[in-house]
Amino acid sequence: MTKSDIIIIGSGLGGLEVALMMAMEGRKVLVLERQHQAGGCMQSFRRGKLAHDTGLHYVGGLSEGGQLYDAFKSLGLMTLPWRQMDADCFEEIYVGGRKFCWPQGKKRFIAAMKRYFPNEEKGLDLYGELLDCTDELWLQKTNAWEYLTSIISDPLLLQILSAPATCKMELRKETLPLFTYVHGTAPFIESSWRLAADGNRLVSCLTEQIRALGGEVLTDKEVVALKEKDGRIVCAVCADGTSYGADIFVSNAHPAVTCSLVEECSQMKKVFRRRMSMQPNTFGIFTLHLQLRSDSLPYFNHNKFVFAASDCWDMAIDRSLTVKGIMMSARIAEEGESVTNIDILTPMLWEVVKDYEGSKLFHRPKAYEEMKARVAEQCIALAEKAIPGLGEKVVKTWSSTPLTYRDYNMTPEGSAFGFRKDFSSPMMTIVSPKTQIPNLFMTGQNLMLHGLHGVTMTASYTCQEIKNSTIP
Repeated sequence: MTKSDIIIIGSGLGGLEVALMMAMEGRKVLVLERQHQAGGCMQSFRRGKLAHDTGLHYVGGLSEGGQLYDAFKSLGLMTLPWRQMDADCFEEIYVGGRKFCWPQGKKRFIAAMKRYFPNEEKGLDLYGELLDCTDELWLQKTNAWEYLTSIISDPLLLQILSAPATCKMELRKETLPLFTYVHGTAPFIESSWRLAADGNRLVSCLTEQIRALGGEVLTDKEVVALKEKDGRIVCAVCADGTSYGADIFVSNAHPAVTCSLVEECSQMKKVFRRRMSMQPNTFGIFTLHLQLRSDSLPYFNHNKFVFAASDCWDMAIDRSLTVKGIMMSARIAEEGESVTNIDILTPMLWEVVKDYEGSKLFHRPKAYEEMKARVAEQCIALAEKAIPGLGEKVVKTWSSTPLTYRDYNMTPEGSAFGFRKDFSSPMMTIVSPKTQIPNLFMTGQNLMLHGLHGVTMTASYTCQEIKNSTIP
């Protein structure tokens, strides 16, 4: 059995960032990934000559001095080919037969919203102050919907301010903390960027640096058990029978999955396991990948949001299979200036795919495929409100559901953003990276915030807890 200083279970963004941060501290790190390819939701897949991203569409706060700039620079990620999105309109929103644009920069953004809604000047000034708020405890304990409706009276403006968040977080009126809303919105208004490459480029940047510092990233290594001795984890056992020992273990898996790996005889209390397994999860995402005819559509350097319903809160697809709104993101073409492929995203509840949860990848029942086709048809119909004739430009389509994400990433119910954060339950708004086992830590989107910004912040939080521990 090989021995490392730190073993990281799972090679999603959080796992790779923790591994690199610890390797930079001189620790010998080993990353164990169950899939054939590293990266989790950051990875991309190829169909023919085109790469399609699974989770990386754009990122906020990468301008110099921005909220994510220093962290990405320290991780060597600012060397990647980032392209800033349109300054005057990085988010294009279609609702109620009108089009609204979000410009980058807080002052320019607030000024634009005041031009659209001149009667909401006072509320928009308060909204601008909210984007700069640093009172984290107040943000965590405040209901996002209640606060926004207390400062904004125009229901249409409320929808415009919420629209781009529909595919960044679970917009649930009863539970969403203002903390989650602000951290998932402000960095993108500050500055928004796309990667002029597929998501695998970001994954490779991290893995290559880990290996250059003496670490290892192993794929096809599904951890099935964490063995304990004298109150500490001593090794990770993989499905292929191999075992790997370390002084410290970090799980990038969902906390419920992490608990299931630890032997029942451990000092991890049943109440902790129960809390991790019973915590509600956020909805999943239905993603439709479109391959377009060559040179049929000029590239657009912004996202497009189209809503059929008047309320973009709680709009996830349920068993009625009604698509209420979509986000469209165009990949930067590897050659030329035309759009080669577009991703269309819309929230989807687990209940839609629950009947098929016993099926396997590539062996789904006919009813499941028919359901996906029905949803895809509605997505394209909505998309044509922003891009007339889009359907005629489509050559091929591929789609995924929360069931797909569950099978690839082992995330319970295919949750897009992990644990449902609840302003009334501070203990679950920010979950500690520490577990009841002193040398077992957690990282990833379930603990604090999701998205590239949130997961990077959480990775730093995890590393700090490791360094603060008494473990050598």
